[in-house]
Amino acid sequence: MPPENYERSVFINCPFDASFAPLLEAMIFCVIRSGLTPRLASESLEGGESRLEKILILIASCRFSIHDLSLAKASKAGELFRMNMPFELGLDLGRRRAPDVDTDDKQFLIFENEPYELKRCLSDLAGVDVEFHRNNFQQVIRKLRNFLRVQAGANLPGAAALEGEYFTFQGWMTEKKIWEGHTEDEATELPTQERLDEMVVWMALGRPSEFLKEHG
Repeated sequence: MPPENYERSVFINCPFDASFAPLLEAMIFCVIRSGLTPRLASESLEGGESRLEKILILIASCRFSIHDLSLAKASKAGELFRMNMPFELGLDLGRRRAPDVDTDDKQFLIFENEPYELKRCLSDLAGVDVEFHRNNFQQVIRKLRNFLRVQAGANLPGAAALEGEYFTFQGWMTEKKIWEGHTEDEATELPTQERLDEMVVWMALGRPSEFLKEHG
């Protein structure tokens, strides 16, 4: 038997830098709007347990995966090459090819920053479709929407409408957080998990266009 909720879970392998936050938020929004559950390494990295073991558990628990390798390369002289994202992609690919009928149907979306960038440094991906986003969250929404619609059968509106919903959610959440006592700046710089939680609430309320205090 596959792991519980395997068919409805999406592993997100990406940087957790502040500069990448808008793209990560767009990814999480698309997944939640699809009725699926995003799973991130950061959700379970508590002390006392092996990070690698936790990553392997997450990979085995998700039929779908988003692997963003756009920041895998060093951006300036003296900066170290980021290996976590390519490593986790390799683990996920290995899991799909392993002799386990419960997880041999895994589906991946791989992102890079510029077209063909990965093929120059990761030639083993030759023949594998890779999408680029040029650090643009709107490109992420469009391409992830198509992936989830086709591969997961998600009931999603068109890309432009989905982007409009994303902006609606952001406005709703900002109003809610200001009502809760945050400044406007604080409301736009919340931890990833808190933003994810608010997306779940927004969905449960029927995707409201504005925040109503009686829902707070």
